[in-house]
Amino acid sequence: LLFNIKNNKILAKDDKLKLKLKPIKTDNIQFVLLMDNKFDEINKVSNIYLNYEYFKTLINKELKNEITIKNILTGLKKLNIVMISLKEPADDPQVVFERINSTGEDLTLADLIRNYILMTDKNMEQLYDDYWLPIETKIGKDNLVDFFQTYLIFKLPDNSKEQYYSFKNYVSKMEISHEDLLIEMKRLSKYYFAFTYKSSDYSTKINDLLEGFRFLKQTTIFSFLFSIFDDYENKLIDEDILCDVLKFFLNYTLRRAVVGIPTNSLRGLYKTLYRRIFDSCEKKKDYIKTIYSFMASITSKDAVPNDTLFKDKLMNENLYKNKDMCRYILSILENGLYTSKEKVVIDKTISIEHILPQNRENIDWQKDLGTKFSAVYDKYLNTLGNLTLTGYNSELSDKPFNVKKKLIIDKYSKFTYLNSDVVSESRWDDVSIKCRAERLSSRILDIFKLDEIFKKKIELGENRHFAGDGKDLSNLKPDHFILLGENRFVKSAAEMLCEVCTILFNLDSKTMENLAKENYSGGKAERPLLTIDKSLLRQPKEIDNSGIFVEANKSFNDVSRAIKILLEEFDLNSDDFVFYTK
Repeated sequence: LLFNIKNNKILAKDDKLKLKLKPIKTDNIQFVLLMDNKFDEINKVSNIYLNYEYFKTLINKELKNEITIKNILTGLKKLNIVMISLKEPADDPQVVFERINSTGEDLTLADLIRNYILMTDKNMEQLYDDYWLPIETKIGKDNLVDFFQTYLIFKLPDNSKEQYYSFKNYVSKMEISHEDLLIEMKRLSKYYFAFTYKSSDYSTKINDLLEGFRFLKQTTIFSFLFSIFDDYENKLIDEDILCDVLKFFLNYTLRRAVVGIPTNSLRGLYKTLYRRIFDSCEKKKDYIKTIYSFMASITSKDAVPNDTLFKDKLMNENLYKNKDMCRYILSILENGLYTSKEKVVIDKTISIEHILPQNRENIDWQKDLGTKFSAVYDKYLNTLGNLTLTGYNSELSDKPFNVKKKLIIDKYSKFTYLNSDVVSESRWDDVSIKCRAERLSSRILDIFKLDEIFKKKIELGENRHFAGDGKDLSNLKPDHFILLGENRFVKSAAEMLCEVCTILFNLDSKTMENLAKENYSGGKAERPLLTIDKSLLRQPKEIDNSGIFVEANKSFNDVSRAIKILLEEFDLNSDDFVFYTK
């Protein structure tokens, strides 16, 4: 193919020159347009066009250095063409693909999954056209890796670092067809697009709530939301319930961020959360109440922060250090969560402004606050009461308060809620900042209320117990327990003991087997608690078809003590297990 560089026209295109290696279809469309000289129709950001422009620039540069087209073509003829021939079935094309690039740039997760699904299927063209291309078009090439990482967290039973190979093994073991996989991926890509962009497939209210997760950069929850959106699309829940779920978890995300709970536990929490909440179809009949009840029962660091702690941190913590969270809180204060009124657009042209300025050396403010300056500066500078929103590179900066106030009235009047109390003050000091922090934090609490059902569940502290905590359980019955975040409802103390043993066995079967072989009693009891000889027990219950038996003939108090001893054998802490009574 010869290009006339100067005239930007194709000189020769012989039908005999068939392409032996075609690009993927999205690129091939652009390539054909280029070959047909249809520059007005080409996507100017496609790789085909960008590469064409790049080489055209290089060639033009060399032409100015007295290099001719003939010289360039002579050089091209000296290139060696390497052909790789696969001998089937001895050579697996997919295995070759996985290894062939080992010395070059690493293949992405999306590359590996695409070629595993398509190259090993007889219906490659049809699968590509019907599924892969719509997925790629929907969410964009740049988002494919993030999408598949989220998909594999959602799909795989464990959190293996070797996600791709775990995925291949899982597909092989479960005998899932490639088309079924792509059907699922295509469905989930629709949700993922809504999670990452504003989507016309969903209402403004749903989009507003999803925007909150994007604002707070909370993407770990997406694997959990896949299942929630499945329930919505399958009409198990309506839009109101979906919005209630989204609002609750947005509330939860914001509370964690404000309180400062580390995010390193969220991936594990959200990976299994859906199936732990809805461990039976019956629980979906009261969808939102089931979610509230489960989340309220968590006692680990993943517990929902209560109103008292949340408000205290809102008022007194350095919110400015997390600018995404800070900007979101301020935008919600101004606009509300979702409202019919026209919103103030909070984008990159809007900046966070300190009313008491960040410059500690400012003479005007030192004079204004006098001896209180250092104390006020150190305590309140980056707190909610001292922060507002203005235009990008605003003129407020280090100006005295009276000048700032006039500028806010003249230029930033659109932020009516945030600045209403600022413009009404005659001076700005610790009293003003505390009063404003009280008003703004109360507003946030009002927007992000915890449902009364949820609050009542939290307040039932008298029904919550820890193993072996000394409380008399004689006249009580267990309702449910949580072990390592896994929620189980039970009808009796014996059932609770058996369920705990099952979870511990699945956690560490070797330890359980060793204890059973020793006829483990867990103390001074005459009979074993665990054994492989069920004749030693009065009421033996087998643990998960393992050949290990546990003594079920125990009082509620004895069960509580036995569980405490077992937790210690498995190196677990007391707060890893909590149970509730009726």
